[in-house]
Amino acid sequence: MDPTFTIRVFEELTTLAYENITRRHGVYETSPLVSDFTRSMFILVNHVVISTGFDLFGTVGNIINIAVFLKQGLRKSMNLSFFAMSISDLCGLIFQIWHNFCLNPYVEGIDSAVEFIEVQYLTAGWPNAVLVRITCWITAYITAERCLSIAIPLKIKQVITFNRTAVIIVFIYIINMASIVPLYFSAYFSWNFYPEQNRTKLGISFRSNKLEIESLIFTFQASLAIIAFALVIIFTGVLVIKLKQKSKWRRTATSVKDQNEAMSSRERKTVNMVIAVAIVLIVCYTPAVICSITTSITPDFGITGKQANMFHVIWSFGFLFHSINASINVVLYYKMSSKYRTTFHQIFRKCAGKPADDTEEDRGNSCKTSQTTLYSVNHEVVVTS
Repeated sequence: MDPTFTIRVFEELTTLAYENITRRHGVYETSPLVSDFTRSMFILVNHVVISTGFDLFGTVGNIINIAVFLKQGLRKSMNLSFFAMSISDLCGLIFQIWHNFCLNPYVEGIDSAVEFIEVQYLTAGWPNAVLVRITCWITAYITAERCLSIAIPLKIKQVITFNRTAVIIVFIYIINMASIVPLYFSAYFSWNFYPEQNRTKLGISFRSNKLEIESLIFTFQASLAIIAFALVIIFTGVLVIKLKQKSKWRRTATSVKDQNEAMSSRERKTVNMVIAVAIVLIVCYTPAVICSITTSITPDFGITGKQANMFHVIWSFGFLFHSINASINVVLYYKMSSKYRTTFHQIFRKCAGKPADDTEEDRGNSCKTSQTTLYSVNHEVVVTS
């Protein structure tokens, strides 16, 4: 065989192999499974169009939630928990709107002094992820509180107090926010030169400890998310089981003691609402949890890995479901809580300058005080007003 021919064939095969390799962040990578165009299309549809629509709706909805819970008062631990969750959802949605803007493929073509795709890393992506986890932990606390209310209904007010709930919620916020502080010591804003654009723009730079810090933060963040997610599933399962047991017990209860210990109608409605909120969270957080686990065991599936495009496509669905979860609670509260609806109507009537109608609770109390009650005493009927 001609040696010259063999060498030429080897060179062509070598060139063909290297055409499927790109150099990114100093590491040679194989050709991605998802093209840049496909990635841009998924980001445009999921982030820019659908997610932004939910984010705007959810922003208004959570502002309403905050107003409703403030009017009802925060001294009740349940109101305080829902109020704190509305705060985290609202802030998360605001960061997500900015995140969607920065990821918009058309924004990349804007002649701007800011490299949005890099700036969002510190100003949108990670802050949003932290607030999402805060919502998940508060949901876990709410479901745990309802489990206790069923297990020890007569002592729940002594166990779950306003002060304890406030301390726990503040602790949840501090732990989750502190978990990304090291990131801001390894990454910082800087003016960088971009050869492909032939200009200097505001982006981010990393210190030498970038890989170690990012690995540590991602592991800690993934652990926090998975633990909270697991707790929500466990407590929700317990709530569903206990709710069925209590409902059956209430139907068969004969003594006054049993009836007192059985779950009241208002308590059942509260538990049902908590279960609905938790189930929505479980469904909406499943894609993100799966992505986090996949990234931890598959290094190529990461933001700077070989399959970065696939990473962004899958996470576009994760962020979309996060937006849905943070936006839909206002609908659940309105549909499942008569007290929420009453306060909601009072606020909007006041904003519209209309006199507030009697609340459902006031009308109920009025009916109770005015109705005629019949008592049977020694087979005689005594009428009292």
